[in-house]
Amino acid sequence: MNYETVKSFILVLLVGLSVLLSFLLWTYQPKYDFLHDTSYVNEVDVGGAEKTKNEVIEPRSIVFHQHDSIAGFRKPVQQQRFFKELASWVLYDYEELNEEEVPEADQMVEMKFPANIPVELITNLFTFDEEITPPNWSFHKIYLTLDAEEQLAHFIIPSTNGRKQVRATIDKSETYYYLMSHMEQDTEITEPFAVFDEGDEPIYFPKNKKELAEKTFIANIIEPESFVNALFATPSIVTSNVSESYFTDGQRGMEVVQDGRRLEYINPIQASDNHLEAIELIEKSVSHINEHKGWTNDFFLDRMDADASKILYRMYYEGYPTFDNYRLTTIKEEWRDDELYQYIRPLISVGNLLNSTKKTLRSGEDIAAEITNSTILEHDSIEDIQIGYTMEYVDDAYSLKLEPAWYILYKGDWIKFDSVYGQDSARKGGD
Repeated sequence: MNYETVKSFILVLLVGLSVLLSFLLWTYQPKYDFLHDTSYVNEVDVGGAEKTKNEVIEPRSIVFHQHDSIAGFRKPVQQQRFFKELASWVLYDYEELNEEEVPEADQMVEMKFPANIPVELITNLFTFDEEITPPNWSFHKIYLTLDAEEQLAHFIIPSTNGRKQVRATIDKSETYYYLMSHMEQDTEITEPFAVFDEGDEPIYFPKNKKELAEKTFIANIIEPESFVNALFATPSIVTSNVSESYFTDGQRGMEVVQDGRRLEYINPIQASDNHLEAIELIEKSVSHINEHKGWTNDFFLDRMDADASKILYRMYYEGYPTFDNYRLTTIKEEWRDDELYQYIRPLISVGNLLNSTKKTLRSGEDIAAEITNSTILEHDSIEDIQIGYTMEYVDDAYSLKLEPAWYILYKGDWIKFDSVYGQDSARKGGD
């Protein structure tokens, strides 16, 4: 091969490469989809913790029925410990039944949850001796019925519509006697409970007066800027106004309200409003809050509307629910398809204790009697009666005050119940 032939070959090769590169440049379309992927979240820590699903779902009440008497835990933290212990017990003989009636028993434990829970989650909440595949209906109650002859407990989960059941057995005699020990009233663990039975379901609550502490804490502040990285896919293009109370990337918006104490995020440009299944809603909301360690106090599931893909978690203190008028004690999320549409949460959390004073609450019997005699409240619209804490932010001291009080769940809203000169006074708890 002579010199001219080599030059011609190299020239043809270079021309060919040039044509190929030109073609690739003309036909290449870069993918910018990641700029609009709202599922992308930067790794952020806003100062809270990560939680599992079983750590944010627990019964609102657990009561012990023995013949005609009713007992409940003296302290809600004891109820929480009991439920955690129950989760460790091994359940045998799992079965699914088309049954409507729960077997009657003179000795029974009744657990009531704050929302309809997908039964698929029982594998997260409890321990089974074998791998199971639960059905896809929901429940809001669980029963443990005690069999004195066999010295075992039957574990029963009825469906919300009352047409189906899941059953299992706890066949250890020590578990049976452990449950029996909780049946007695006026022990170190349990106390008498009253019942209000004028609605769709009986409501159980402490019968006697309760002495609780009114406490003041330092208010820990969460910087809203940390949520820019948590909620926006491309934080570098996010801009804020002069007062730094509103942040946007041109599509999504994050507003800081209540003098920096609450955050409200919205992603309004959703093409679809398709809703999630209840199990997906719980999984996505827990996962999302975990991504930025957003559990800044003890929060538990309080309400869920799967049809609208809305879920609400409420802050608890020492096992008691907390309430306020400015949505500073709840975390609310709304999802559309696989994307977060709305996120409302507090930017404050309970810090170190400053002071504490004792307060005696009226007895549950008194509260029940006053509700019964009320001419304002519709009795069949009362869904629950609870002791909780009213949270108040003290501006001049940058502190949080928690004051114990009676609350009722009335027509879907938690309302603080007071009595002033014999007249009803109910104040909304601020969901």
